[in-house]
Amino acid sequence: MLFWKRNTDTIIQCPNCEWKPDGEKHWACSCGHSWNTFETKAKCPQCKKQWQDTVCPGCGKLSPHKSWYKTREEINALESAGDSQLRAKKKSLESRLVGYGIKNYRVSHLPYLDHSNEKFHSPFEAGCRMMILYAISYAVHKLHERADVCDWLQREGLWDRVSPKEKEFFTDPLPEKETLRELSWRIEAALTLGWCLNKVKVLPRLDETSNKINGQAMREFQENVPALGEPLMSFLSNLEYRSLDEIYEENLVNEMATTYFRDLMFSRKDDQTKINRAVSLERHRVLNWLRTHYEDGNFSGELWDDVDTST
Repeated sequence: MLFWKRNTDTIIQCPNCEWKPDGEKHWACSCGHSWNTFETKAKCPQCKKQWQDTVCPGCGKLSPHKSWYKTREEINALESAGDSQLRAKKKSLESRLVGYGIKNYRVSHLPYLDHSNEKFHSPFEAGCRMMILYAISYAVHKLHERADVCDWLQREGLWDRVSPKEKEFFTDPLPEKETLRELSWRIEAALTLGWCLNKVKVLPRLDETSNKINGQAMREFQENVPALGEPLMSFLSNLEYRSLDEIYEENLVNEMATTYFRDLMFSRKDDQTKINRAVSLERHRVLNWLRTHYEDGNFSGELWDDVDTST
């Protein structure tokens, strides 16, 4: 019988991120044996080595094993301490991750959830980027219309905001198939910005496979933004963001999903989610761009090519 089931007055959780053991064999001894360390209070059942510290599968931090065991009173004190708003954001974010099947990733540093020091692009700038991405995703499938799309972007004053790599696509006589494949996903980034700017009510789930639901979101986007070729300035000048809390949480969900998939590459474990990785990466990229406004006043487009999605 597991220790925490025998002692109902003791709660086991990471002292840093509050991840709770799930009964799986996350720990390995130097002798090669893998087991659930909380079944034996950190003593390897094979070689009998007594471990003093335990690494958390949720946040990756190492802590004294004994610090994992808390009383109900200690847990209540922890939950009432700190910033209540950030703790609520932590709960919401982690609940969404679990809902996708990412069960062992937790936030140990609450300020990570605070976007007050982030410098977001203005709604106008976000709208310009949205229309550029929309135009590119269209031109990928209509290569013969690229010159007309370029003329429209120049006429509407957006050409200087098109990135150097995007301009290469518009001028390349014969783009490579890999380039076309990559750029075709930009419609997901445009849709995400449309959601940020209240032109789409709900973003489809990352694991949503229904063409009907995804099609509804795309139709809503197309109904609420100007068609390619139409005037833009009035539309762009009247855009507003939805709650930055919502936008930032969506950014962090996709950032942690990127971390999850990166870790799978090294651990060679099976993917426990049904997340569409390409969609998640597009959301991660565009939302990282959204909150990296620079003060030098240079918005000629280079910053889009340099968006960092490393974690």
